Amino acid sequence: MSQPRRAAFRVLLELDSGPALLESSLARHLEKAAPRDRAFATNLIFAVLRNRLYLDHLLAAHLDRPLKKLDLPVLTVLRLGAAEAVLLSTPAHAVVSAAVDLAKATPARRGQKLINAVLRRVVKSWQEVAMPRAEADPVQRLSLTYSHPAWLVAELLAQHPAEVVEAWLKANQAQPPLTLRVNPARAKREDLAASLSEYASEVKSHPLSPEGLMLRGVKIPAAQLPGFESGLFSIQDAAAQAMSHLLAVEPGMAVADLCSGAGGKTGHLAALLRGQGRLWAVDPSPARIRALRKNLGRLGAQWVSVKQADALSLKNMDASLDRVLVDAPCSGLGVCGRRPDVRWRRTPEDPARLAKLQLGLAAKAAELLKLGGAMLYVTCTVTRAENDQVVAGLLARCPGLRLEWPQDLAPAIRTCIGEDGFFRTIPHRDRADAFFAARLVKEGHRGCK
Repeated sequence: MSQPRRAAFRVLLELDSGPALLESSLARHLEKAAPRDRAFATNLIFAVLRNRLYLDHLLAAHLDRPLKKLDLPVLTVLRLGAAEAVLLSTPAHAVVSAAVDLAKATPARRGQKLINAVLRRVVKSWQEVAMPRAEADPVQRLSLTYSHPAWLVAELLAQHPAEVVEAWLKANQAQPPLTLRVNPARAKREDLAASLSEYASEVKSHPLSPEGLMLRGVKIPAAQLPGFESGLFSIQDAAAQAMSHLLAVEPGMAVADLCSGAGGKTGHLAALLRGQGRLWAVDPSPARIRALRKNLGRLGAQWVSVKQADALSLKNMDASLDRVLVDAPCSGLGVCGRRPDVRWRRTPEDPARLAKLQLGLAAKAAELLKLGGAMLYVTCTVTRAENDQVVAGLLARCPGLRLEWPQDLAPAIRTCIGEDGFFRTIPHRDRADAFFAARLVKEGHRGCK
């Protein structure tokens, strides 16, 4: 019985059966695996997650019943087998044999005969299965070709030209580069790039951030690279790094990160403040607060004030802050290239539900600002309900705010600000996750309604 295939089965079944997150599931089931087995299982898991609709299309063409009639364990084994045959080029006989063996050792055991028959047909004739033609309904064609939910494709097409959306979805199907943020208090970007060159096939600076490095062909897990434990760098997407520069903090300011999570952006803000001023990091989750404290300790930023609290309940910083970051909880659809499980965990109803919380957090940030202070509303998603419409709602609710960007932004960052005045990154253009941001300055005494 192949242990990496069994681990891949468990991760995929766990993701489809409940609220498990990809990172935690991978850690739980692959932590003790040998490096070669871990790499194979991870590659197989991502192949299924990135291509699920396409694989289901191939399987449906060789089944005598709808996929929804199959037990989830049986469907999971079929997806794994189809992924090996079509995407990983495993020999046909090995695909079928490995899938049947996997079924025998898992809750899919009752579907052994079906799995054997269907995969034999798939490995023989999957290339003959028709795909939508170019003149087909663009939503359905792009959805099936690039394995993104149709509702998400429709949302992107409502905002961007079809050729941009197709390039975007295609980019989401590729392995993104590993992006690091150099800790300027402990290292220089050029020195770190030189020291990491032996661990990757390519190390380049990223134009979206003066601290950013892109690595391709990394030979070991990112957290095992030399310098991580000693706080020389953090693992952070380039678009996320750009957020701290958009906020434009300076040493001596009073700053708050109202949705700090594990502290990726908090650590960056601390570095830009250079230990001068005040920085509060707020999050309601005990687990995330523990991760935040650990991360700040690794980076040498223990001076940051950490608060375990719901940001909406903060009362002791009213109208006293120079800068506030609202990295709002969102649907996360801007990271579904790096995190393909997000595509299948979200529903069309999620954006509107999350927008209510996002607007509340943004209005709270506005209340905490002093006159002349600035807030940055940020999401890593692409829906209008969570982005443009939240900002419109905030401006209607808090008339003392106006949209304004710093004048000295780097050219690569400024090109991401569109005609509507909002900052957006696009994966294929910017080699980064899809982020949205709006920077709002408090110019009047009028409070929020």
